[in-house]
Amino acid sequence: MQRIILVFICLGVSAAILAQPVKDTIYFNNGTIVIGELKKVQLGVLTFDPDDANDITVQLRKIKMISARTKIYRIETIQDKVIYGILAKDSIKHVIDVIQFNDTVTISVEDISNLYPFDKSVLQRFSGNFGVGFSYTKSSQFGRLDFDGNVDYISKQEEINLKYSGIYTITDSSFSRDREDINLKYNYYFSPTSFATAILAYQRNVELGLKRRYQEGVGVGNKFITTKNIYAWARGGLVINQELSVEDVKSGNLAEFFTQLQFNLFRFTKPEINIDFSETVFFGITEKGRIRNDGELDINWEMIDDLNLSLGFYTNFDNQPPGQGSITFDYGLVFGVSYKF
Repeated sequence: MQRIILVFICLGVSAAILAQPVKDTIYFNNGTIVIGELKKVQLGVLTFDPDDANDITVQLRKIKMISARTKIYRIETIQDKVIYGILAKDSIKHVIDVIQFNDTVTISVEDISNLYPFDKSVLQRFSGNFGVGFSYTKSSQFGRLDFDGNVDYISKQEEINLKYSGIYTITDSSFSRDREDINLKYNYYFSPTSFATAILAYQRNVELGLKRRYQEGVGVGNKFITTKNIYAWARGGLVINQELSVEDVKSGNLAEFFTQLQFNLFRFTKPEINIDFSETVFFGITEKGRIRNDGELDINWEMIDDLNLSLGFYTNFDNQPPGQGSITFDYGLVFGVSYKF
């Protein structure tokens, strides 16, 4: 039914599209006008491809009006609404008209949470960042390498997030994989804020006696905050783990309940800062009384366009670690530089 409605929307606005200039236009508060192609809006930032120039990114608070009549756009607002249509200037500053088949919806520019062309290619739906850091001291004669990053994919009803990080110790004669974490999450939205979720993960933490953990899980969640500066998710469900201790002892299949809380806070006034916070608690089913916790805090400060100075803090707790005699709590700080794409 949704596809049929969208076909009629496309037919209904085609005449209006043909009657207008083929170029998209953004109007800045300072009077500047830029002509080109509107690509997307994500986390309060508009990406635009000007004629005869490279892509630019602009904070929504700096934009007075937008005109984009060449494509049908999917617009998500901070009021948890999803709208399809073309974009037209309104007579009021900082407001745009979304023209649909038989209706026009007026929204504030800064109320746009996500926007992208409804027919855009798969590759254009990806975004993310990659960071790396390295430290070395002559007195200890060892270096520490760390890397982290994430890749996001967003479509009409789906979100996919791949997040990865690793910490390694390097000496003249050895290379140690101290900590590794790869997490793949898939969300399918059956309403603007509620979703079903699936999880695949790999973990390694030598401090906790864990040589390897594979994890598969399913659950449900809700995006309960979507404002101009904050996104927040909560999810819960069931996971199955297969663990291998540092003594090469296999655990078999271990079942756990999990709950997760995740916040994304972003500020686009100077200095531009993005903060990601995640806290996950696991309750043992197969192993009665076992409780685990994974926490992470990432702070990114944009020094120049798309280049960030990053600070990460992680915690891992396990009251029944797989390695005999292993500690139950591990934490660390990670500094580095990251590139956003």
